[in-house]
Amino acid sequence: MAEYYIGIMSGTSVDAVDAVLCQINSAGKTEHLSSHSEPFSAPLSARLHQAMSPSISDLLAFKQLEHDYSELVVTAVNNLLALSNKTAKQIKTIGCHGQTLWHHPPSIASADGSAAFTLQLLNPALIAVKTGIDVVSDFRQKDIVAGGEGAPLVPAFHHHVFARQCPARTAILNLGGIANITYLGSDKTSVIGFDTGPANTLLDLAYRLHYGSPGYDKNGHTASQGLVQEALLQRLLQDPYFTKLPPKSTGREYFSETWLNKKLNSSIKGKDLLRTLLELTVDSIVQSLTLLPHSPSLIVACGGGVHNQLLMRQLSTKLAPTNLTTTADYGIDPQAVEAIAFAWLAWCYDKRQPGNLSAVTGAQRHVVLGSKTYAN
Repeated sequence: MAEYYIGIMSGTSVDAVDAVLCQINSAGKTEHLSSHSEPFSAPLSARLHQAMSPSISDLLAFKQLEHDYSELVVTAVNNLLALSNKTAKQIKTIGCHGQTLWHHPPSIASADGSAAFTLQLLNPALIAVKTGIDVVSDFRQKDIVAGGEGAPLVPAFHHHVFARQCPARTAILNLGGIANITYLGSDKTSVIGFDTGPANTLLDLAYRLHYGSPGYDKNGHTASQGLVQEALLQRLLQDPYFTKLPPKSTGREYFSETWLNKKLNSSIKGKDLLRTLLELTVDSIVQSLTLLPHSPSLIVACGGGVHNQLLMRQLSTKLAPTNLTTTADYGIDPQAVEAIAFAWLAWCYDKRQPGNLSAVTGAQRHVVLGSKTYAN
């Protein structure tokens, strides 16, 4: 029997809460029915950006931010229900990732002997009570406790969906704030997945710093007017993360303003910096393919970065002759893939099925991901 699930995702770009309604049957076949994006207000987006810093120590401010973010999730759910003509009683579970503020996996923690952890901003009790729907959240932590990176988690969903539709040696490329790749091996049962490095996070950061706007470089328009600063690009590409073998994960706490400033020449113009950072995204993705056992036969892109026309053109050029397409060709909205993945991970929790791939995250074993907060 098929059941309705809602998936919620907000990424490192901090632009909106994406909500999707899915119907999932007893075999886990997931049908995306409708979507809704609830944009962050400029003040809330600014507070979230500020909170993504280890220097934040105001507990009251943190809890207020958690409340305000969770209220926006409630609004997104209610608007999605209205759009879809569904009631809360018809929904089995909400799968909500929350907003990642800090990701400190074992690969980083082991360097100084600190505890590995991951922090997602969310009040699942508030969401469950105010929507009347059970909530599964905190997906990453159990994988970390099991010795894994806690990320990326979407490769399990990529494998579940695309192994049935795509040829062997297909790579699914997620272009969010951070780019990650899922490689379906020659038999499509062996899976490799890891974060390749920045996709949109440094581009969005540079746009905000140089143009004083909370927005982003739509379609790569400003970057297209700039010139690649080759010396800077090579300095950026020398970061050891790019050649590190998987399993590995990263985030904006690593590829940050501090990281960028250490390598910058202050005389570089905004549009040239954007053009160079776009090329960093492209080249680091292309370089990451050398870490795979075989070159992909097909690359299928998803995430907000697919809407950046310059980014997609540059990727297509540098990935040739390998064909680059998007999940839209397989009937899945590229913008909705991650939110759908968390609806499916909530289904996995309800069915007591592991949601991680130990070959991807490095966990010692497969585990059921998440914790459930009941509405009643």
